[in-house]
Amino acid sequence: MHGQFKDIPRSIPWEKLDHIAYAFAVPEKNGTLTMFDENQLKKIVSQANDNGKGVSLAIGGWTGSLYFSSLVRTSQTRKKFADILVEAVDQYKLNGLNIDWEYPNDPNGISCNRRHPDDTANFLELIQLLRRMLENKYPHEHKLLTAAVSTNVFLDENRNATKSLDPGWAKSMDGFYIMAYDLNGAGSNVTAANAPLHLGATGQRMSGDTSIRAWLNAGIPPERIYLGVPFYGYTHKTTQPITDETGMNVPYDRSIEQIRGDEYDDYSTDPCPGSNGSFSGEYQWRSIVKVGANKNVSDWTAYWDTQTRTPYSFNKHTNQFITFDNPASLSIKSQYVRKHKLGGIMLWSLEMDDKDNSLLNAVQDVRT
Repeated sequence: MHGQFKDIPRSIPWEKLDHIAYAFAVPEKNGTLTMFDENQLKKIVSQANDNGKGVSLAIGGWTGSLYFSSLVRTSQTRKKFADILVEAVDQYKLNGLNIDWEYPNDPNGISCNRRHPDDTANFLELIQLLRRMLENKYPHEHKLLTAAVSTNVFLDENRNATKSLDPGWAKSMDGFYIMAYDLNGAGSNVTAANAPLHLGATGQRMSGDTSIRAWLNAGIPPERIYLGVPFYGYTHKTTQPITDETGMNVPYDRSIEQIRGDEYDDYSTDPCPGSNGSFSGEYQWRSIVKVGANKNVSDWTAYWDTQTRTPYSFNKHTNQFITFDNPASLSIKSQYVRKHKLGGIMLWSLEMDDKDNSLLNAVQDVRT
């Protein structure tokens, strides 16, 4: 069970986690790591050690991947960047590094990310270099190298999903955290599941299952693959009511701006010239519970999509739709992980759970 968070939960249930990724340290143009709270990180590492657990520092993120391409472009820049990363492991007494490059040679990242046809090959060179450096520096301790990755396998020089990855990936990496969420949301035109385990009726081409199969077919062993699950969903208004008959695939009202999600959804802008600000529509599980959208209360009606194996909810008075995961859907995903003998589950993000840790509790059987 690998958990991630960017806001510190009031109380971390260490006994229900195996490893923490603290997010994010953002690399600047010269590779220097910024935008994280050093004292907070040190506190988390101390708590983790007291509980016999490890901490990785997550590098990058959605808005923090601008310079990865240039940082890994040449042997000289890779060595300089690797030196910075290994120094961070030493300085903060980390148990590993989680590289969150969104995404190598991929236009689906933010518009001003630097990109190059050799991104995937250069990324592997960085990982192999980091593995050698960490083994030399820590000969008696295995440091984890993991990556948060897209549902698509790394793209080749022609921006096609690589059908067969270099064996070096499986040899040097401890875990691939497949971000099997955000598959539908603020950019969608019809209601659909944020994190479908299986394909639904909306014409979508990717799900948790199809992604896992693609990474397996590309040569990554199952024990190195972690299914990423969300502790949040997305909301927007629809153009017509949702009923038992309509199900999903109802048009969103895109004549209006993206509505705000819950109280934690900030109006933000990507760090790119000319970017327009907006809300994401994100609705955390703790907020979904608070408003009653997970149950048939407060004008909300909860539904279950049998194809994607995920819940959703609709408020007929506001025409507001929410796609999310609940304990039932996460239990099914946990069973999927066990059935396919995957490495485990990665969750984003721990502070979004409710006070009873309902979602975290639902995936505990992957640890047995």
